[in-house]
Amino acid sequence: MTGWWRRNALALGALAVLTPVTFGAIAWEGWWGHYSYENAFPIDVAEDETLELLDTTWGPIRSSEIEDLSGFSVPSDARLVAAALPVDPHGDPPGCLSPTLVQQSTGIRWAEARSELGLLSTSEEPTSCVTGDDETYPYELIVPFVIPGDAEGPFWVEVASADAVPSIIRFWVDP
Repeated sequence: MTGWWRRNALALGALAVLTPVTFGAIAWEGWWGHYSYENAFPIDVAEDETLELLDTTWGPIRSSEIEDLSGFSVPSDARLVAAALPVDPHGDPPGCLSPTLVQQSTGIRWAEARSELGLLSTSEEPTSCVTGDDETYPYELIVPFVIPGDAEGPFWVEVASADAVPSIIRFWVDP
């Protein structure tokens, strides 16, 4: 080998190794992000029960259908379900995403709909885990869901925390 190939041999070797590794990492991240949630290990919490996980007490959850929809942007063929989940960290606070509502019979999921309802986010009614100072603990996740009018329960309210992967906390609700 002479000339250009010899001068660039190290870079070409690195490129030959790093290109498949990069594409493999991207594919793995996409696969994991899509399938890890479906293949998670649920931790089921019965109605009116609490769960001790991640040095935190979760629950008991409360849920109800909101009948008075005046002032909310809700389609006429939809219902508004709200869930309140107490979270009481005893040490380092857990991180979590906004809970999702899952119809048990079909697996259909609904994301929280605070902004779609025209409600501003407030620190008094968080929709995801609070990681502030100790003065903010304990707190409640207040999460509204807009679901089709013909959706029938029971449902699960699922909470995913990166600290608990691959587990997902599932609270049984039937508003």
